[in-house]
Amino acid sequence: MIGLINFTHSIPLYLAYPDKDSVKLETPKGILKFLENGEVGCGMISLLEYLRNRDRYILEPLAVIRSARQTMSTLLVSDGSAIRQGMRIAVTEHTRTTQLYMEYIMRRMGIQYEIISSGHTDADDLLDEAEYALVIGDEALKVFQSGHRIIWDIGYQFNLLTSMSPVFAVTVKRKDAECTHEAGNLKEALSGSRAKVPEAVSMAARKTGIRQDILEKYYRTIKYDYTEEAARTVGFVESLIP
Repeated sequence: MIGLINFTHSIPLYLAYPDKDSVKLETPKGILKFLENGEVGCGMISLLEYLRNRDRYILEPLAVIRSARQTMSTLLVSDGSAIRQGMRIAVTEHTRTTQLYMEYIMRRMGIQYEIISSGHTDADDLLDEAEYALVIGDEALKVFQSGHRIIWDIGYQFNLLTSMSPVFAVTVKRKDAECTHEAGNLKEALSGSRAKVPEAVSMAARKTGIRQDILEKYYRTIKYDYTEEAARTVGFVESLIP
């Protein structure tokens, strides 16, 4: 069994996976729990969770979730306010890796900030808690058809500062697991994922209500292959963890 992330970004990868009966679709945190209790031998989890659990998991150089430059699904938004010192930012609990990228950007730019942890994911709910919000995934894509002010595309800003491709999720396996069969299927999914984008756009539009033109642009930003560039980012993020 393998765990794949049940976010919009992974739909083409899932559609191209040849053995869907062996797939568990879950959030990155849910997949981490599946790995912990042995329900899956390998799966995709957030980059930060992998780096914090390297004693138990091995990174498989297969599928990742990354972007070349613009990300679209990692946005710092506001109620209309511009960037300033002392920003209070509501951050959903589902976005530790993106939060790390944002905090790196803040430090590089010398901006003081305060993080307000939240159980919400929607931009409106987050902005009820603070004047700025870090929004990810489908909720970030919905911002492109709302009136919220976009301060930064976090992935793009990270790329501007480092010339690196932001990596958000990686494939790992339990140290005691054998994932040869799943690895083969995942390689097949990687090679076929681009052909599944039109189907993924239609599926995601029906599921989320996000406009198809936004989704088409979004899928052009997503990269699934584990390259030397992705490995460089993984090493860099590892250096940021205390």
